[in-house]
Amino acid sequence: MIDDHVMFLQGMKNLLSVLVPELRVETAGEMSNAIKLVELAEFDLVLLDWHLADCNGEESIRRLRDAGCMARIVVLSGDTNATMIRNTVDLGAAGFIPKKYSSEMMVAALEQVLAGRIFLPLETLNAAPPPAVESTAAAGHDPRLAGLTPRQMDVYRAAARGLPNKLIARQLDIAESTVKAHLTAVYTALGVRNRTEAAYQASREGVRID
Repeated sequence: MIDDHVMFLQGMKNLLSVLVPELRVETAGEMSNAIKLVELAEFDLVLLDWHLADCNGEESIRRLRDAGCMARIVVLSGDTNATMIRNTVDLGAAGFIPKKYSSEMMVAALEQVLAGRIFLPLETLNAAPPPAVESTAAAGHDPRLAGLTPRQMDVYRAAARGLPNKLIARQLDIAESTVKAHLTAVYTALGVRNRTEAAYQASREGVRID
């Protein structure tokens, strides 16, 4: 968890310890310390404050990825501007949780994230994702994805985790142009135009990506 408000960090850590007692949680109040943490250990999830004192959200995500962080990144912020939330998805974030949520809403959002799903505040976005399809409890069970190859599914899962194309290419040992081609096939199958629409759809339908 990366946040420059100590009380918020402690509160979130307490919530997580209740949800998943065996979870290991590390905290950092600034990006320089966060970079040291991700260089020393491999994390599954990063909860990132969008407005750090020493770094803005876009730069934070870039620095984490440049440091080799392969974790899903979920943004937490008191700013719930719809354009900004969409930008976090465009930058590869795997979710967004408003800090204004009550403790009950925060727990519900964190439970979705920890269960491997994407969470976005659709009530704030006022988005209109493509129509839902039944039987989408898991990415691999979505009938729209039945015609995709195993490699295309690998790319889809990596993208849904919030990894940018460059890291997907490195992880799967394929060219970045191949990643883009596979994502185009995924978007066509889902009936969406881009990564942002795919994330909205996954959030609304509760799709697991692991």
